[in-house]
Amino acid sequence: MVLKEKIGIERALTKLASFQCRHYKKIIVASLILTVVLGYGATGLRFQGDISKEMPEDLPVFVLQEKIASEFKGEEFMVVAVCLDKETSAKNIPRDIRDPKIIASVVELHERLEDEPSIEEVQSVAPFFQQDVPNDIEGVKNKLASVPGAESFFNDDFSIMLVYVSQIAGLSEEKVKETTEMIQSDVDAITKPAGVDYRITGMAPLMIELLRLMHEDMVFTTLVAAIIIFGLLAVLERSFTKGFLVFLPLVFGITWTFGVMGFLSIPVSISTVMIGAIIIGLGVEYGIFMVSRYYEERRERGRSTREALTIAVSNIGASTFGSAATTTAAFFALTLSVMPMVQHLGQTLALSIIFCWVAAAVVNPCFIVFKERIEARKVAAGL
Repeated sequence: MVLKEKIGIERALTKLASFQCRHYKKIIVASLILTVVLGYGATGLRFQGDISKEMPEDLPVFVLQEKIASEFKGEEFMVVAVCLDKETSAKNIPRDIRDPKIIASVVELHERLEDEPSIEEVQSVAPFFQQDVPNDIEGVKNKLASVPGAESFFNDDFSIMLVYVSQIAGLSEEKVKETTEMIQSDVDAITKPAGVDYRITGMAPLMIELLRLMHEDMVFTTLVAAIIIFGLLAVLERSFTKGFLVFLPLVFGITWTFGVMGFLSIPVSISTVMIGAIIIGLGVEYGIFMVSRYYEERRERGRSTREALTIAVSNIGASTFGSAATTTAAFFALTLSVMPMVQHLGQTLALSIIFCWVAAAVVNPCFIVFKERIEARKVAAGL
């Protein structure tokens, strides 16, 4: 049964090779058009920095967490941390975060933030000093001691004081960036004592920073993997052109995978951020086998372009089809996981293997024929 299936695949691929020899230009144009379309889809890639969204939200523990977060808006709070610079040895700078000058600056910041239309609520020690700020630190301490819960805005050694800011717009990336810039603008506008830093943090800014790092890491690791693999291919094949022919299916595979991810709204998360490098590592063998077998038949055995391509596509295509099919099936099994993070990883890996095989077995042979035709014309022209 297996032998019959393999023979059936080889026959189909033999017919494919004949079609590729006759219509290689049409296949190349179609593949380039598809690449442009899916390349546009790749511009819509969505990065998911909120790990909670990659968890099974229907389980009771996650449902409860979502309910608590929605009720108390815990994740929507951004925090301005007012910190003493402990490393400086300069004189006449505050050594206690409860210094009247610092309290006065926090009161000013609190008022500015409350006037911002995109801010829903501000929580700090400022309301405790709305009438006036004491002239000395002892007066500040006495005032804070008389207010229940005031200690929750300070750390144990009184080197940090927190200002909580809740935005109306929620946690969309653009809104978080706008709110962060607005808070920073207000921080820059207030009168700040020397030796005191105002730093913006919280879950929302951390997610934005994580998204930035994920984007940079994906681009960096993909480019590094591409450069290393292409360099190795050029050395191993002893030809820049052959190295490019082997590498070309990877370009198509990566572009098509990212494009489909963009169109299907499959997010790039912590589990899939390395997908570019993985595609290059897993998909390179298909191109190597196809190109190597073609030139083995063409150069060493003296076969014509059509004969060499037919043998390479039918034999190597059938062998790698089995490898690609089993690998794809294993990755698709990951979609049965209850965790969306694992599901997305399985989807992207399965798609990438399919696209790399299609690019190597269907599209790349047409570029080989195209290259052979160009070389033949040069020889005929005596160049």
